[in-house]
Amino acid sequence: MTDARQIYTSHPTAEEIAEVLAQRVTATVGTLNEDGSIHLAYVIFLHEDGKLYFETSLVTRKARNVVSRPQATLLVQGSASTGRNLMVAAEGTARVIEGSAAQAINHRLRGKYVKDDALDVIDRVWGPVDDIAIEVTPVRWRSFTDDLLIEATEKELGASLDTAWRSG
Repeated sequence: MTDARQIYTSHPTAEEIAEVLAQRVTATVGTLNEDGSIHLAYVIFLHEDGKLYFETSLVTRKARNVVSRPQATLLVQGSASTGRNLMVAAEGTARVIEGSAAQAINHRLRGKYVKDDALDVIDRVWGPVDDIAIEVTPVRWRSFTDDLLIEATEKELGASLDTAWRSG
């Protein structure tokens, strides 16, 4: 019998979390709309010195929400080299960074995802559009790994969980 409390309190290590935050995956960012609902968007991000950054334009809803209600959550999913699937969420205060400081952050952020020989072109094209950076200073981290649930499922299946999913 699987134990929900054990499964939902299973957490990745700090090293696994750092590894996932360094990966070239997208994050889902949540900001608070005026009516109390949550606005969600996919972003590329940078984790640097304990803070998270993503680029956008001041005209976007996520940026306008941060200006009005300076809080955000980033949710990142990835796999550690240990093979464990991880979910990491950082909830925190958010602020808009503009001007040359934003350009420098966005350049480093893009450099995480873009090949060196294409980075200058991407900066030239994206820079005027995504002209600000949003900095999220985490006040709470949440993390989860589904390895115990997968292990229990595979034991009962007698096969890899991948075999249980529909294709296409």
